[in-house]
Amino acid sequence: MTVRIGHGRAVLDVPVGTPLGGYAARGGTSTGTLDPLEVHAVTISAGGRRFAWVVADLPAVNTDLAGPLLSRLAGSLRTCPELVWISATHTHAGPEVGCHPGGGRTPPEWRSPLLRIGERAAARAAIAEVPGSVTVHKGLIGEVGGQRSGPRPRVDVPVTVLAVRNRELVLGVLVVLPVHPTVLGADNLLASADLAGAVRRAVAGRLGGWAVVATGAAGDISTRPHRREQRPGELDRLGALAADQILALVRTPGTPLDLGRGPVGARTWSFALPGREGEPPPETGAVRVRLDAARRAGDRVAVREAETALLGAELASAARIRDPRLVVSAVRLGELGMIGLGGEPYLALEAAVESEVDGPVVLAGYTGGYLGYLPGAAAYGTDVYEVNISPVAEGAAELAVAESVRLLRSCST
Repeated sequence: MTVRIGHGRAVLDVPVGTPLGGYAARGGTSTGTLDPLEVHAVTISAGGRRFAWVVADLPAVNTDLAGPLLSRLAGSLRTCPELVWISATHTHAGPEVGCHPGGGRTPPEWRSPLLRIGERAAARAAIAEVPGSVTVHKGLIGEVGGQRSGPRPRVDVPVTVLAVRNRELVLGVLVVLPVHPTVLGADNLLASADLAGAVRRAVAGRLGGWAVVATGAAGDISTRPHRREQRPGELDRLGALAADQILALVRTPGTPLDLGRGPVGARTWSFALPGREGEPPPETGAVRVRLDAARRAGDRVAVREAETALLGAELASAARIRDPRLVVSAVRLGELGMIGLGGEPYLALEAAVESEVDGPVVLAGYTGGYLGYLPGAAAYGTDVYEVNISPVAEGAAELAVAESVRLLRSCST
């Protein structure tokens, strides 16, 4: 059975004066571009079916953009909508495209350009398809990302890499990195792909091939525990650290994917979750006390955690939406189970899905829509930003896990 794999890329121009998304505290509009924002696509064709994954340097992708693009690409790529994914890297230095709890509407000035650029990247990937094979490599990388909060926050993160080979030559890699791309801060007014772009450039430069970096289950993971500053030079440092570890992982034996059956996909476009509309907003008094104590102690990480918790508490009422809905996507690529959630899942959700199905699993966030944070049940009751601003009630993430498992199992029958 012949397997063909392609990669395509298109540049996303951000005009000066564009409102940037990601930080509520940001003042001002873009003053230029630090590094190019891009839209990448990977296509995998086998068994008479084609899987296409489009990854865009955006804060989010809402359903009003994802739906039409999936339909267009299903037609132009001669596949089914369930086998087309559109994901955002969740850069906090990209154009504001409606990244709000519960989802927003894509601004009219961005909708048509994004549809056009997404189609262009996917078409280039399909045209570039060549015979190849795929191996899956899973491991840990350190000193780049870690948990933003919790009683015993982890300081390393799991990474999944799909290495595309033609014989022994690695043509390119698709990296699913569960780390918030938040190296640059709210004071930055330059458009940038942030961490995803820095890792992508560093991997591609060392590999001599192509690289795509999608953001995984990064709801509670960021660069905060490891970044030394929030300036452009730190992007290069962390990108290089991640790239070296990712390519070292690719050089270890991976799991070859038997793609003879071809990719199989399933999707629940509007999965209902319990909301928090009747809940009172969190109290801010205790958070202010914690913030003052962290400032007196000079604990940089604790200060940032308390600042964001306070912001989340102040904005919580806006996240108390009616009838929250989640996009859940599943694809089976041979032994590999792939889940895409249209929100910001906590890292533990990936392991929860993997414990219920056979074979390796990778979980991508920011895919097909944007609902907001999906904290695990254990996080509720803690006074942190992600829980304060989440639109879903305790237990919602576990329901999303169950739906993910159901869809993956349906792809295996």
